[in-house]
Amino acid sequence: MLKYINGLIMAFTMYTTIPMPQNKWEEKNYQYILINLPIIGLFIGLLWYMFTLLLIKFNLSKEMISVICMFFPLFLTGFIHIDGYMDTCDAIFSRASLDKKKEILKDSRVGAFAVIGVIILFFVYYVSFLEILKKDISYLKMLIFLPIFSRGITILFVIKTKLIFESGFIASFKKDMNKKHFNIILVMLLICLILAYFMSSLLVSFINISISVLISIYCIK
Repeated sequence: MLKYINGLIMAFTMYTTIPMPQNKWEEKNYQYILINLPIIGLFIGLLWYMFTLLLIKFNLSKEMISVICMFFPLFLTGFIHIDGYMDTCDAIFSRASLDKKKEILKDSRVGAFAVIGVIILFFVYYVSFLEILKKDISYLKMLIFLPIFSRGITILFVIKTKLIFESGFIASFKKDMNKKHFNIILVMLLICLILAYFMSSLLVSFINISISVLISIYCIK
């Protein structure tokens, strides 16, 4: 249990900007980092949802709320995921060889495809928020579940798929993970899916899962 708690703290330290207690990073706890990403997703989703409701109480314009809420989870995660997304856009849309794509992923410079990709992403974020605020804010409950399934599905693929790099953070975290960890994450997602049903967010959750699966398969190919 102590290893799991240490892994949870390490996961929050790695994937969020939320202050955490000082914790010694030990390799034996690495396997518990990725397994806790759905929990981190739940925490981020709850904060995202409550923060959005709070902004609505201040009677800000719908456009302003959309902009602020669009960036809220990015600040909360220290932009770590958007950084990886931009690197991936540069690599995949370069249509180069696999070796060249590996070089692009390691390159710290920002390419044109990264810029285009992040503009498209921000545009979708903004318009989606604006439409919800204009039509029915009850749909905001889906914000709780979006970060859970996107992280959970990705980690399931990470466990089952050969990584493109044999070294690095993800390779180190994955090293001791096995079918047991896969099943634990799967159970977490099923529980969250049941919660989504009772909170009228099942359809959006299925769409989120489907898109996460399709994007994961596309990136692997």
